[in-house]
Amino acid sequence: MRRKLWLIIVLALLGSSGWGITAFPAQEDTGKASEKKEKAETLPEIVVTATKTPRNPDDIPASITVITKEDIARQNIQTADDALRQVPGTFVKRGKGIMDTMMAVSLRGFPADTQKRTLVLFDGQDMSSGYTNTVRWSSLAVEDIERIEVIRGPFSALYGGNAMGGVINIITKTTKKLELGANFEYATYDTYNYYLSAGNRFWDRLSLKASYKSRETAGYPANLVTRTASHWTVRPRVFVSGWEQTLTSTGTPTYIIGDSGDSSWRDHIFEGKLSWDIADGQKINAVVLLNWNKYWYGPFHTYLTDGVHPVVRGTVGLIPLGQDPTRRFSSLQEGAFLNGFGWEHIAIYALDTEHRLTDSTTLKLKTGLVNNPLNAYTTPSSSNAATSKKGGPGTYTSTPSKNWNMEVQIDQTIGSMQVLTGGLVYKGGWAKAKDYNLYNWRDQNSKTRETRASGGRDRNFALYLQDEITWHPMVTTVIGGRLDWWSTYGGSFMDLSTTRIVPLTNLPGRKDSAFSPKVALLFKPWEWMSWRASCGTAFRPPNVYELYRTWRSSMGTLYRGNPDLVPETTKAWEVGCTLKPFKGTVLSTTFYQNFVKDLIYRVQDPTDPTGRTQDYRNAAKARIAGWELEVTQKVCRWLDIFGNLTLVDARIRENPFDRNSVGKKITYTPRQQYNFGANANYWILNVNLTGRYVSKVHSRADNGDVVNNVPGSYDPFFTLDTKVTVTPLPWCNISLAINNLMDRQYFYGTSLTPGRTWWLQAGVKY
Repeated sequence: MRRKLWLIIVLALLGSSGWGITAFPAQEDTGKASEKKEKAETLPEIVVTATKTPRNPDDIPASITVITKEDIARQNIQTADDALRQVPGTFVKRGKGIMDTMMAVSLRGFPADTQKRTLVLFDGQDMSSGYTNTVRWSSLAVEDIERIEVIRGPFSALYGGNAMGGVINIITKTTKKLELGANFEYATYDTYNYYLSAGNRFWDRLSLKASYKSRETAGYPANLVTRTASHWTVRPRVFVSGWEQTLTSTGTPTYIIGDSGDSSWRDHIFEGKLSWDIADGQKINAVVLLNWNKYWYGPFHTYLTDGVHPVVRGTVGLIPLGQDPTRRFSSLQEGAFLNGFGWEHIAIYALDTEHRLTDSTTLKLKTGLVNNPLNAYTTPSSSNAATSKKGGPGTYTSTPSKNWNMEVQIDQTIGSMQVLTGGLVYKGGWAKAKDYNLYNWRDQNSKTRETRASGGRDRNFALYLQDEITWHPMVTTVIGGRLDWWSTYGGSFMDLSTTRIVPLTNLPGRKDSAFSPKVALLFKPWEWMSWRASCGTAFRPPNVYELYRTWRSSMGTLYRGNPDLVPETTKAWEVGCTLKPFKGTVLSTTFYQNFVKDLIYRVQDPTDPTGRTQDYRNAAKARIAGWELEVTQKVCRWLDIFGNLTLVDARIRENPFDRNSVGKKITYTPRQQYNFGANANYWILNVNLTGRYVSKVHSRADNGDVVNNVPGSYDPFFTLDTKVTVTPLPWCNISLAINNLMDRQYFYGTSLTPGRTWWLQAGVKY
């Protein structure tokens, strides 16, 4: 009985964010179903990401959260990053649902402008792009996920670059018997989701599984159009109403005059997986993930009217309505309301094999490719020549990329207390960005000439070694280190879009190396208490985008890459404690610090007197200090509750290129987050309720964006979500989910969040 209780507590700890037990809760509290549940709870959880070897997370000196397929099913999880929202120390940046193309997830207070400082794996393979290191989280069907392992803290000692904040490993399902499944969902904004899957295991050795998912949404007007008014001295011929006076995030007066239309989305996802147990100790796994997506905008809406007709162009005066009667919109153009559309195709291939050479030696081989052959979008011109119906001039931008990797790993068990893990790694990336003028921005085939091009390659060779020793049932240590050799080459740039023509120019390459050691200790003086501590270093080399990409915005600002960038580095430590004082109670707390050097930041070029040029520079030193607190409680057999709190103080300490940023909060990092919730699972009914709060996020290095509830601001928000699932029969379920119960709309950058949404889902399985 004591062992059973201990294992239940372990499972509760692994669900440190309040994760549940079953996705299909039918008949769980009666008869044989209840007996099966009790047997399942006696099986210890196993993770592989923290040490690259199978381990019970209770025996690893690291901050670990495991999200299971059951956890995903009991909540309204539409994309893989949605599943991470309640994990302490994790910030999920997504503003407008599945249509968001700028989503990112960050761990431990690192900036979430893009994905580049948190490593994301797909069945153990790096799934980031070779261009910006971003991850298209929506390219995964959540129905295919077996579990997600979130390991917080620096892990360059095992995984090299991009693992500064931690590692997220998304592990897909492997079929164990004949399985057929289908789901259908309908939701707000005419959203349709379809999912089909089939799989079987043959001869108790070969598992095959295939799935297909299709999603489409008409969307909502997420992007508001704003315009600054100027004074007029000559009376305009036309006066308009319908505008709304507001501010920018820095407090400058501006006006909302319309929106770009409904932000729509369509995608198709195919996944195939093969798992073959060739012989005892000999395994092979192969996964293929293909994703096609497209986003576009419906007809735009102008809020301006002259009292009879809508107004989209010209120089117009504002009907005062208590405001300055001398204000006007000068040279208003239809192009200001327009937004382009884009397409993307992602193909991920992963292959790994495992060979047990002896009873104590295992050889693992891994190889993978992330191919992004199509990543393109159009941008209409802001001039009067661009219209919604006829098209008109615009630009076409294409950024194909590839990212491939290979790894050889050997695990050597020494006695019953020690495991050595070592390996060799090779990674390479390539990307090429090209801009073209379009005769018609609505037709991507109407390209006229190439105006700008940039691109390059990078590669990384590494070797690592880790020693895990269980000195005593109460003491475990993990000591490891990794040596990386990183280089870039083949960089080039061309700009024919301005009067200052830059012909094709070859840019210099870069070489560097990094040694990333780490030491971790686990101390368990009693069964109900464990302490963990670690210290180590991590690094991130600049990506191809930061090194070579140069482009000019529609507002005239020039954003330049910098081929002279050096890798970012961090020195970090953490200490944490987990307590299990009572039956069903788990309390865990962690304090950590990161000392970051050579942080890559966008800064204004001091040599440009117009202030319209921004460069990437190794411009800053920063310190990130954080505290994570989480508690779970199994109130009774059918009710679980949880809560967690994350506090982060992330600030720039030195920045010679931008002194206004010194002492300010790091961009795209919330200072406070908390989550709480409950899950009730009784008979055929499962009810889930969760709450989430995220504090203000700054997008400016000087933290000057202090105004909330205006376009361009990253507002603090609190939301409540719920999902009710009924399982009348073991092979079918019906659910209703409501996100943002209180209908709280807020701005997340340029996007206005959707407010309250509902989802109706029906699923069958065999």
